[in-house]
Amino acid sequence: MADRFGSKEKCNDQRLVLLPLSRIQVIMKSSPEVSSINQEELVLMAKSYIFYYKRFFDSIFLKNCT
Repeated sequence: MADRFGSKEKCNDQRLVLLPLSRIQVIMKSSPEVSSINQEELVLMAKSYIFYYKRFFDSIFLKNCT
């Protein structure tokens, strides 16, 4: 698992991310505390958004099924 996320080649591969990286970058740059964003941080943030939304919608689905 460390190989998958640790190498630069994998982080630059946009096929691993389902969200548009340019929009995530605009959102991140809108914060006054952020001066620069590298590609690895951008991909990591996109993956965390995907994880968050998946957990959010799974909890809604489970709540409506019971």
